[in-house]
Amino acid sequence: MIEHLDNMRPVDLLCDDDLLHVELTDGRIVSVPVWWYPPLQEAMPVERNNVEFMPSSIHWPDIDLDVTVVSMLLGKQASGVRPLDALGKMQMGTRQ
Repeated sequence: MIEHLDNMRPVDLLCDDDLLHVELTDGRIVSVPVWWYPPLQEAMPVERNNVEFMPSSIHWPDIDLDVTVVSMLLGKQASGVRPLDALGKMQMGTRQ
């Protein structure tokens, strides 16, 4: 388990069309692709940047989305999300 969560509280955020950047109390900046969180990707810029910082997560009230710092650090995407290819299209899964 990840220790010292108090040092990993979110304190600032920037979200653009491509990346979500979250600054933590220990000085790190964690960046993850916006496509990991479809509601965030589909949101308007004003909705993306209207956030509430919780002790271990970030809440977007306009789109009712919560993302934990731990999930970002562990690389956990929203369930069912598929990576984008180089052209920005969803990759298709292979049939078995």
